[in-house]
Amino acid sequence: MKTPSLFNKIILSVISAAALMAIPVSAHHSTSAFDAESVVIIEGEVTQVRWINPHASFKLSGTAEGGPDGLWTIEMTAPNVLINQGWRRSSITVGDKVTVFANPLHNAIILNDGSQGGLYVGIVLKDSATLGRTDGQGAGSDR
Repeated sequence: MKTPSLFNKIILSVISAAALMAIPVSAHHSTSAFDAESVVIIEGEVTQVRWINPHASFKLSGTAEGGPDGLWTIEMTAPNVLINQGWRRSSITVGDKVTVFANPLHNAIILNDGSQGGLYVGIVLKDSATLGRTDGQGAGSDR
């Protein structure tokens, strides 16, 4: 059997490296930035919905009990997990009036878009149906 030439070794190395780079990487960040001991209740209007991986999210503008009024960005878990929890892509749409239960950020900072950050715990939808925890208790859906 013939030993591979240097050229063949280089080609094999390049193909191997390309194959490894094509494998999706499953990375996840922690939810430790959010205060799981505190739940903010925000009544307001949905201004944006992002039903995307790795985390769905939405924005709402309103008044908050236990936090500042104004614009909030609510981070959620992956859409496939939300579907298993009863969510649909159409559960909320821009303009809906909702009540959201969220764990706020430990350090209340203003995000780049001027919003406060929160981790989804539960929601009362425009038709009064509920998803998640709406009893003012609990940690966000990413846990």
